[in-house]
Amino acid sequence: MATVKLQGQTRSERGKQAAKRVRAKGRIPAVLYGEEQENVPLSIDAHDLRVALSTPSGRNVIIQLGMDGGDEVTRAVIREMDRDPVTREIVHVDLQRISENKPVIMHVPLTLSGESLAVKEGRGILDHTMRELEVKCLPKDIPERIEVDISGLEVKHAIHVRDIEVADVEILDHPDRPVVEILQPTIYAEEVEAEEAAAEEAEEGAEPAEGEEGAPAAEESKEEKSKD
Repeated sequence: MATVKLQGQTRSERGKQAAKRVRAKGRIPAVLYGEEQENVPLSIDAHDLRVALSTPSGRNVIIQLGMDGGDEVTRAVIREMDRDPVTREIVHVDLQRISENKPVIMHVPLTLSGESLAVKEGRGILDHTMRELEVKCLPKDIPERIEVDISGLEVKHAIHVRDIEVADVEILDHPDRPVVEILQPTIYAEEVEAEEAAAEEAEEGAEPAEGEEGAPAAEESKEEKSKD
């Protein structure tokens, strides 16, 4: 688990207008909470936060947070992060204090590895329904990402939350939720159904050969009739 250092400044003003003034100065409004201590409103330099999030761990980093230039450091993780819906710039961050011997709840990115043969051959469409998982674990065990291998996944098959196991990590999402599945393309399904229907019609319409049970008796020739 990656560790980054950030410096915070306590702030006394609250509200939307106060937050706008903080962002105008190149800082991000934030709140530090948890560990049965009082919530602390603060701000973090926007550039420093972007650098911290650019590590391979992304937002799943342990932050060594200094406050107001003091020597005391608080260990924390990013619990929630709000972004502007248009610019996607970070507008607010919730930080949670952590201790080494207490589990924390985090959202960890879920990535796919391998390639489904069904998708490669055009028989199926990949539907990646969950992009992250909610997990509970000790800070030292927080994974950077959770990887799921889809190389053996066939059409109409899925990988569910219950199929994923990560050492020392408890996954909190509902076990029956599908994480990724291979859907059958509509056109392909129609073609298969049409072929099956045509095969059934051909089988039903085929007349039994002469001599087989159910076959009509051969017509007598005119000569045989004339002899009678």
